[in-house]
Amino acid sequence: MGYGPCMAEPASNIADQESAEQRERRLTWERARIAEADADIAAWRVISGDEALEWLDRWAAGEDLEEPNLS
Repeated sequence: MGYGPCMAEPASNIADQESAEQRERRLTWERARIAEADADIAAWRVISGDEALEWLDRWAAGEDLEEPNLS
């Protein structure tokens, strides 16, 4: 897996390249994802970090997995 250029000279910020309309759409999308995450946490729909890493490792290895069980 390759990564972008060295952070000694970071690429310009995406916010510098987006229009006001694009920025508002992105921020609206981000706010909705944060609200969704907050609701999941409040309802205890979470998994442990170890469970998440194990699931991601198996997914990255090519296993056809269902979504993790949230407890």
